[in-house]
Amino acid sequence: MPETPPRYDDVGRALSRLALAAVFVSGGRHVWQHPDGPVQGAENFLKRCRRAVPPLDRFTDRQLVRANAAVHMAAGAALAAGIAPAASASALAGSLVPTTLAAFPFWTQPEGPQRARQQGDFLKNLALAGGLLAVIVGDRGHSRGAPR
Repeated sequence: MPETPPRYDDVGRALSRLALAAVFVSGGRHVWQHPDGPVQGAENFLKRCRRAVPPLDRFTDRQLVRANAAVHMAAGAALAAGIAPAASASALAGSLVPTTLAAFPFWTQPEGPQRARQQGDFLKNLALAGGLLAVIVGDRGHSRGAPR
């Protein structure tokens, strides 16, 4: 009996996961190799996090930034490979929140080009979160035997 060819929605789902994963794997790798800029950018955010979550005091800012980069690389690779896509996308979405709040606090900037740039990057991450949510919802619906 011949094997059934992949459905267009399966191919589309795989391509969308690859596109999302590429952003996280590439960005995570860059931050892992060059953490100093992101560490400096996250300093104020991590101070506030430590006040709210005292056990974070055990870790340096560099360790926390690199841990987040490791999540981006590992969960991104898993998403690209189609390994537990909903769980991978959930991990990425969860790690995207502190990344975005730390790196792009546009609301703290005065009006001008820096604020506009940070707001644009914030919105790009919001779009990534939307794509991850689509993977989470789409994968869960798909795994329950929902109609395709």
